[in-house]
Amino acid sequence: FIYAEGDRILKEYGNHPSFCMLAYGNEPGGPNHKKYLGDLVNSWKAKDPRRLYTSAAGWPIIPENQYHSTPAPRGHQWGAGLRSRFNANPPETTTDYRDVIQKYDVPVVSHEIGQWCVYPNFKEIAKYKGVLQARNFEIFRDSLKAHHMLDQADDFLMASGKLQAMLYKEEIESALRTPGFGGFQLLDLHDFPGQGTALVGILDPFWDSKGYIEPEEHHRYCCETVPLVRLKKRIWTTHQKFIADVEVAHFGPAPIRNAVGVWSIRYANGKEFTSGRLPRATIPLGNGFQLGKITALLSNVKAPAKLTLSVALKGTPYVNDWDIWVYPGNLDAESPGKVLIAESLDEQVVAALNKGQKVLLMPPLNCIDSDVPSGFTTIFWNTQWTRQQPPHTLGILCNPKHPALRQFPTEFHSNWQWWDLVTKSKFMVLDKLGPNLRPIVQVIDDWNTNRKLGLLFEAKVGKGKLLVCSMDLRSNLEQRPVARQMLHSLLDYMNRRAFSPKLKLDADVILSLLKTPTLLSNAKVVMVDSEAPGYEASNAIDGNPNTIWHTTWEPTPAPYPHEIQIELPEPESAIKGFTYLPRQDMSNGWIDQYEVYVSIDGQNWDNPAATGSFERSRNQKKILFNEVQQGRYFRFVALSGFGVQAFASAAEINLITE
Repeated sequence: FIYAEGDRILKEYGNHPSFCMLAYGNEPGGPNHKKYLGDLVNSWKAKDPRRLYTSAAGWPIIPENQYHSTPAPRGHQWGAGLRSRFNANPPETTTDYRDVIQKYDVPVVSHEIGQWCVYPNFKEIAKYKGVLQARNFEIFRDSLKAHHMLDQADDFLMASGKLQAMLYKEEIESALRTPGFGGFQLLDLHDFPGQGTALVGILDPFWDSKGYIEPEEHHRYCCETVPLVRLKKRIWTTHQKFIADVEVAHFGPAPIRNAVGVWSIRYANGKEFTSGRLPRATIPLGNGFQLGKITALLSNVKAPAKLTLSVALKGTPYVNDWDIWVYPGNLDAESPGKVLIAESLDEQVVAALNKGQKVLLMPPLNCIDSDVPSGFTTIFWNTQWTRQQPPHTLGILCNPKHPALRQFPTEFHSNWQWWDLVTKSKFMVLDKLGPNLRPIVQVIDDWNTNRKLGLLFEAKVGKGKLLVCSMDLRSNLEQRPVARQMLHSLLDYMNRRAFSPKLKLDADVILSLLKTPTLLSNAKVVMVDSEAPGYEASNAIDGNPNTIWHTTWEPTPAPYPHEIQIELPEPESAIKGFTYLPRQDMSNGWIDQYEVYVSIDGQNWDNPAATGSFERSRNQKKILFNEVQQGRYFRFVALSGFGVQAFASAAEINLITE
């Protein structure tokens, strides 16, 4: 059939000017698929050499291909979860895929870039007027209603859609920045309502707009000629000098002669901060052509501020833009004023609330009772068909006019400035707090679960006023201007009359959001033999199963054994055993043989407290010692793993004390 169908296609469309490339189909399998497809490609080339042929979309990469289609050059790989580029790395616009492209001597087309989901548009239900009905959307709608948030459905769609469009923009621009790239392929421009409901399109299944991005906006970064910039970061301070390298991807009918690039940086209200022109040049066909450099001192920016950098080719319709944020270079540690800042809701804090105190509750992240992965991006494809690959959420929703955010420039949806706050947070599950609670900063949940999630909410407790924040606004603030600014904004709000929560909650209800601190709540890693950037050993004791410790793999994997040494906060603790949770997204680094030790001083370890082999599974392993060990230091040694590489990894290591 495939041979016959190919012959019919060549005969019917062989002379069509748009028929330039042909593949058998999508993502093949089978024990002999490479041989079969190699023979098929050779037969096509012999019959009609006027176009380029490849084996299939996605794979395999075989010698017979005249171009390759592969998922390697894209921002999110299957199974990457929170390790994907947009979740693990701070926002920038420098990434390209030249390292992938340079491996091959034929053109490379990326396979199914993006796959970023949005929340369902329940208004689409009425569009199904034939035998096919949107029963899946009806289920999701009824679930949202049962969770008392049906009135927010349109807001969820618009906020998640803005994030989706933003992610697609950077995906496409990364491809356009790649010298010699053959092209990019989307899974689709519209939603794919099958296979678990894959709401990955900027259009609905009827090819209609969903309202959060229109063709003109998409065309700015996805057309024949696109201005591009390389920014090492999106977040700046007034102490810094803004630098951007400007280039262009041009695939129009002819070179653009005497092109002049013009640029401007404007505030959110449209007022210009600065502008300039780039040198005149003739832009050839292709991409990676350098137009010049933009520099600007930021000391005069009225910070904090969101700014937009625009680059246009004068006298043409081609223009593109990028959001950046500028924060004060010196923001003195905000005095809490009349606000009590607390890590726990203990008896003293509750008593203070009952007396009328204002309290900012910021629990340690590993004391927040939540297993929702804290991812920045929207859901990849969908959770049903990716075996619950994180993230499980679709960005944030907030009211930018809320007085708590008065000193924190934001829109109603996620933008790149939220990356640091979201990735260093715990998403609180707020269903127990009643139907009337609406978080100040809400997280949009997977439509399959529709939990009420939040990062920031307020309530009256006793005579007092409480603001609960599950973003990390404590650590390393001198290097985190976004977190520093958010803390400043919250304290400014709490010290004003505007801080007047309407909803009243009992302290016990809020306590249900928290876990009892464990020995490792305030522990620290004092030694690790190997850790990859972004996969530090501290991830193994942070209480978050979605972050992992992983040993290095570049330039070469560090050999076994691997070990972590942990210092506990108490001088001497009674330890009865430990638990080990392997990474949950894949089996790379699963540990087989192990030894553990307990020490008083971290120098003398004596005999192992336990040795053995773990079962090969993603289940949590619980190991009890033959006798209770007294000590302050815990040493976990991985002697071997289940994989062929010398990797070791752990989602969570915890101690058993009771």
